[in-house]
Amino acid sequence: MINNIFITGDKYVGKSTFLKNNIKKLNLKPGGFVVGRTGDINKWLSFYLIDPIDYYYHWQGEKFSNYKKKCQVFAEREKPEDKWTVYKEVFDDKGVNFLETAQNFRDIVVMDELGRFERNAMKFQASVFSTLDSSKPVLAVIKDEHNVFLDRLRDREDKKMYRLTKQNREKVFHEVHRDLKKIIMGLRQKRSDING
Repeated sequence: MINNIFITGDKYVGKSTFLKNNIKKLNLKPGGFVVGRTGDINKWLSFYLIDPIDYYYHWQGEKFSNYKKKCQVFAEREKPEDKWTVYKEVFDDKGVNFLETAQNFRDIVVMDELGRFERNAMKFQASVFSTLDSSKPVLAVIKDEHNVFLDRLRDREDKKMYRLTKQNREKVFHEVHRDLKKIIMGLRQKRSDING
């Protein structure tokens, strides 16, 4: 059974909201990470990792400063025209920890999103691949660009990949919902068979 579902598509097509709504509809406890942002659209000043439960349910509408202890900035700049300063150790430490917690204690692993900033974070990449190799369901957003890391993800045979557009969102939502439901039901049946 394929447990890994990847979502890709253009910027601002609603990929993160798509993930959140699917998880809420299935009443799943998500783990993994969401990439949050500070600044204005297309003029971002920082990117940070945060647990999906905190991001989806606890901090929307709150000031970012209230949540600095729960998340870690992995890329920042003072002004939109500046180059990014990237802290790959945030992926290799916090990112790995988020993925391990998700595998052990959550219903589904969220990776929202995988992109370019982590391309030199080899410990984190290894954790991403080991998570994808596990039986835990994964719902991931893959940035719509190419690098060695992202291309290795796309080349995996144990995944279903959907391209989300504004026109097909509803159709794809139902397909992914069906896929996830099948995965979750299959895992529950397997556990039931093992437990007798």
